[in-house]
Amino acid sequence: MTDRNLRGVDLNLLVVFDALMSERHVTRAAQFNGLSQSAMSKALNRLRYLLDDSLFERRDGRMEPTPRALELATPIHNALSDISRTLTFHRAFDPRHVTGTLRIATIDLHHISLLSTFVARMRRDAPGLNLCIRAIERDRLGDQLATGDIDLAVGPRLAGNPELHTEPLWKDQLVTLVRADNPKPMTLETFTSACHVVDAAHVQVSIDGQGNSLVDSMLAERGLRRRIAVMLPSATDIPFVVAATDLIATLPSRVVKGLATNPNVRIVPAPLPNVEVSAHLFWHPRTQNSPLRAWLRATIKEIMLQN
Repeated sequence: MTDRNLRGVDLNLLVVFDALMSERHVTRAAQFNGLSQSAMSKALNRLRYLLDDSLFERRDGRMEPTPRALELATPIHNALSDISRTLTFHRAFDPRHVTGTLRIATIDLHHISLLSTFVARMRRDAPGLNLCIRAIERDRLGDQLATGDIDLAVGPRLAGNPELHTEPLWKDQLVTLVRADNPKPMTLETFTSACHVVDAAHVQVSIDGQGNSLVDSMLAERGLRRRIAVMLPSATDIPFVVAATDLIATLPSRVVKGLATNPNVRIVPAPLPNVEVSAHLFWHPRTQNSPLRAWLRATIKEIMLQN
């Protein structure tokens, strides 16, 4: 950027840029900043001229950032956060006065232990906030957190994202859910008799329909496999399927306890090597000092540790 261009930049244009990075939509970004759509478009055009880049390109109804915009996103967001903290350092953060939308990516298994309690807490402590829950996209998680497409993620520990901050929420063991009158002894042999219809078969949760899980990886390391007879997109249906069939399901014990309210199912130890499963918080360094995101992380951590 030349000196001439630098003198032509005002703080409002950077706020516009930050809102577009977060919302990826001109109308929503305009509403967030209290501007008309026309004023937002004019501000974007000024930014494009000053930075000599298109910055955002419309694709499939979204304003997708260019490589130059992605390069600028974190420095601009951090600069605005520093300015905001400098101007408001004397005021304690109060979530009751905050408006906007929080976007959390997680996996279906954590909905049971998190969602209802968090929504109730948010409605009580931060009634001006809206909430959008999305499925974790493992391959895109780093980019989504870096660009503000999501604010926070909750899920199993992920490899390949060293730039993200992470914090463990809980550690747990696997257990198996069976029909209450299922007479089969739960041994590793029956658990893995995948080739015979009459032997144990499994119901599993899989958002992407691939069916790859920690259980299958553990079995594969021992040259074993299991038969996945039913694959579901949501864990909430598992107790009903197990209660009505001879299928079994293996999940973290805290998840199964939240599901197994049906009197026709029971919980038994999983016939697997003792392995620890865990859930973690993930966030990008650029949101480390955001009071709102700090409140979000603290609230989720408190809920997940209590449940």
